[in-house]
Amino acid sequence: MGNNVSLLMASRIHGDVYVRFRGRYAETCRRKAVRRCIPSLQTNLQEARPELWQKLEQENSRPAIEEGEHYSFAPVDTMIRDNLWICPITPKYQNDAYYSITKNEIIVPEKEQFRSGESFYGTLFHEMTHSTGAEGVLDRFKPTTFGSPEYAREELVAELGSALVAQRYGMTKHIKEESCAYLKGWLDELKESPQFIKTTLLDVKRATSIITQKVDKIAQELEQNVGEKQENGAAAKEKTFYSSVAYLQFSDDTRPLDELREKGDCEGLLTLAKEYYDGNGINEQHTYLSATNNKGDSLIAEDENFAVVYNGSVGGTYEVMLKFTEQEIRDHIRRYGVDIAGETIKEVAREMAAEQFSALAHQKIPAFEMPNGDVLYVEYNKDSDMLDVGQPTNAGLVAQHRFPYDHNIGLDANLQAVNEKLNELEEYRAELQEAEYSVGMRR
Repeated sequence: MGNNVSLLMASRIHGDVYVRFRGRYAETCRRKAVRRCIPSLQTNLQEARPELWQKLEQENSRPAIEEGEHYSFAPVDTMIRDNLWICPITPKYQNDAYYSITKNEIIVPEKEQFRSGESFYGTLFHEMTHSTGAEGVLDRFKPTTFGSPEYAREELVAELGSALVAQRYGMTKHIKEESCAYLKGWLDELKESPQFIKTTLLDVKRATSIITQKVDKIAQELEQNVGEKQENGAAAKEKTFYSSVAYLQFSDDTRPLDELREKGDCEGLLTLAKEYYDGNGINEQHTYLSATNNKGDSLIAEDENFAVVYNGSVGGTYEVMLKFTEQEIRDHIRRYGVDIAGETIKEVAREMAAEQFSALAHQKIPAFEMPNGDVLYVEYNKDSDMLDVGQPTNAGLVAQHRFPYDHNIGLDANLQAVNEKLNELEEYRAELQEAEYSVGMRR
C-alpha cells in the first residue's frame, strides 16, 4: 500500500445531519511523530442547518490580522509565493510545521499564527534545513526512528542551521523546547565520537550554504527590480526643480525686460535674463517644484535650462530660475547635505532616506542587540525625519527612543551613531554590569 494508508471511520448521523471522518497516514520529518494521521471532514451541515453553520463559522473564524502586525522578509516571502525553493513550501492554517520526506514538501502554519514574524521565519529555516537532506540534494537522510541518535542529530543540524541563517539576516532565533530534549543525546554522542561535532557542523555548513545562496540571489533580483522600476519611473515622471538665481526689482534691471515682455519677445527675455546668472548653481533655500510660488507670479518665458517669472502685483519684478532634474538635486544633497536647504530640498532628502531604509529592510530586519540582551527594532519615520527605536506591536513600532536623521551622512553611519548612543544608556548597560560583577565574585 506504500507509505500512505487511507482510513475511513464510521459516519456519525444526527437527525438530518451527517458527519464523515476521513484521514491518512504520512511519513514526516517531525519532532513528535514519524507517522501522523491527516484528517479530513465531510458534512452537509451547511445545507441542512445554515443558521448553525453560520454561528459556528463566526465563532471559529480566523482573527483579522492588522497590516504590519508581522515583519516581512521579502526574499523568503517571494520564495514561498513563486515556489523558488528546492521543494514546495505550503503555509496552512494548522498547528504543525514539518518537512515530509515522502512528498518532499514543507508544511508550516501561516505567519499570523506565530507570535512574531521572526518566529515564523526561524521555524521555516528549520524545515528548509531538513529539506536540504533530501535525496539528490545533500543525501543526508538514513532510515531511522523517532528519538534515535540519527534522528536527534538531524534535529541538531536543522536547529543550528536555522539559527545561523536567522542570524545572517538579522533575526533573533530562539532554541525550540523540543530540541532541549535531544541535548543529552548530543553530549553522549560527542563523548563517544569526537568526530561527531565535526561532521555535524559540516552538514550544517552545507545546508545553510544552499539556503543563503538562494535567499541572497532572490534578494539581489528584488533589489535589481526595484532599481529598474525606480529608473523607469524616474524616466517617465522626471521632476523638474526651479532654483532662483536672480531677483530683479530695480528699474534699471526691469526696464529692458519690460520692453521685451511688452513686445512678446520670449527669446530676447531669456537671453537677457541669462546674463544675470552668476554660475553659482543651486540656491538651496529657494528651490521649488514650480516656477510660480507667490501670488501674482506668471511664467512668461522658459527653455530647457531657464525660466523667467514676472510678478506685476509688487511693482513689476522678475525672477530668473535655473532648472534642475531630481537626480541633480539628489547628487547635490549627497555632496553638500541639507544644513541650509529649504523645505523642497529637505523633502527630497527625506525621500532618499526612506528609499535607502526600505532597501535595507528588504535584505534584513533592522534591529540592535543591546549589551543586556534586549533587541530593539528601528524604523525611519519620514514625516518626522527621525529614526524611531522601540518594540513592534500590532499597531506598528512603539518608539521608545527617537533620533534625528543626519542627511550629511549615509544610512549606515546614522544607524551606527544611533547604536552608539543606545549603548551609552544606563538601561541597556545595567544587566551587563551586574553580570560582570557576579563573575568577579565567583572568582
